[in-house]
Formats: sequence, C-alpha cells, structure tokens
Amino acid sequence: MSTHRILIIILLALNAIAFAGIQGWLGGPPPRTEPERLAQQLDPERIRLASDPPASAAPATGASTDTAASTPEAPADTTAEADAAEIPPLSMEPDSSADTAAAEAPAAETVAAETPRAEAAAPETPSASQAAVTPPVPTSCVAWSDLSEAQADALMRQLRNSGASAERRKIETPSSWWVRVPPQGSREQAEEQARALRALGVRDLFIVQERGPAQYAISLGVFQTEARARQMLAELRAQGVRNAGVAPRMSTAHRIQAQLTADAAREAESGVRGLASRRTACAQR
Repeated sequence: MSTHRILIIILLALNAIAFAGIQGWLGGPPPRTEPERLAQQLDPERIRLASDPPASAAPATGASTDTAASTPEAPADTTAEADAAEIPPLSMEPDSSADTAAAEAPAAETVAAETPRAEAAAPETPSASQAAVTPPVPTSCVAWSDLSEAQADALMRQLRNSGASAERRKIETPSSWWVRVPPQGSREQAEEQARALRALGVRDLFIVQERGPAQYAISLGVFQTEARARQMLAELRAQGVRNAGVAPRMSTAHRIQAQLTADAAREAESGVRGLASRRTACAQR
C-alpha cells in the first residue's frame, strides 16, 4: 500500500471521528440548535421587534371578534396583550443618547480631577498693586573725610564688593607752618649758611638731610598756626636774619562719598578700623 493511500485513510478516519463528536455519538452533549435556544428563553412570546405592528391592534374580521368575546379565554388574551403592550419593543439601533452620556461622564470626572491639580500647580504671583506697595529702602549721601591712604584703599574695596559706586578725592591741606631758610645747592652751602645764622645768635636750627624738594633747607621752627610762625619770623629778622621765610607744610588726606543705605554704610565700615567717627552726611550743594 502506498503512502498516499495511507494518508487518505487517516484523513477519512479523522473526519469520521470529528463528525461523531459533533453529533454527540461519543458520549458528549449534543450540539445546541436554534429551537432549543428559543425554548430556554424566558417569556419568548413577549419579545417584539421594532418593525412588528402594535400588539394592541384589534383583529380585522368581525367573526374573530365575536369568537373572542364568546369564549371564556378572552380575559386571558386581553391580559397577555396588555402585558405585551407594557413591554417596550426591542430596537436594533444603539441608544446614542445613553452612549453619549456614558462617554461624557468620565470626561467630566477627568476635568473635575484635573482642575484642582492645575490650580495647585499654578504659582501664586503677586499682583502689580501688591508689588507696588513695598516701598524702596531709602538711601542718602554718606562721606568719610580725613582718611589716610591705607584707610581710603580699604574702604574703596569694601564699597566695590557691595556693588556701590563711590567717589574718591585727594585733598591737601596745611598741617603746620614752617619757618626756614630755603634749600641750598649742596651740603657744604647749607653748613656755611648755618654757621652764619649761629653767628647772628640763632641756636635752634637744623639742616634737612632727607631727599626731596626740601633737602639742604635750614629749619628754624615748625608751628601749628601761621600767626605764630609769622611772629617767629619777625624775631629772627630783628636779629639780622634776612633770607628766612614762612612756608606751609602740606598733608594729604582722602575723602570718599557714596549713595548708600544706613545698613550698607555700617557694613562697609565694619572692615576698617576708625571709620565710624569720620562718617558725615554730604554737604548740601
């Protein structure tokens, strides 16, 4: 027997077994048919299609009306027809209004759930009127006077670090008054002039040795006021000194001023000693 025939026989046997199983011959339940499904339904006589005529319509012939009136079963038929009229006809079309309401309900819940989140996530920004209520911190012109060069440098660093714009000025003022003989060309000339002054009776003198504009000048006295220096010069001239004179001795001071708040001014002074006593308000122009 060829292989082709064996395969055909196997297929036929399998088909026979499958047909027997479908018909219930192998011990399983028989297949359910359409009449059996109708028999298992509850009150199948009450089901009406939308295309069926109303159940309460009267019969067309008079004979059937008479027969229904004469038979004792007429009340039962009337009750069945009333029950059938109460049951709404089945419609094959989907209820679009119910589907729309069911679709809108989750959407409304989603919107209601997201609304508090959006409100919670939105930052509270102050209105323009609230921002305008806060007044600016008042500032004033502050000045520090009679500062040494080291004090002025330190204060300028403090002000620059705080972001303030400051103005610095260098001021030279006479700190004392000097009675002197002008500088000589050399040390020998200065010593010769000193011998001449001692010959006139002047004992309080010395020759300036430091390099600079006043080197080899002969100092005859330093005074706090110009008037006292002029008085000394008059006495020397009475002794015969003719080449002496009065000159101011200049000192250099620094002045710094800036537009600051009171707290910023105190913070700038905190890093430099002795500035609090030198702070004053700027002079009115």
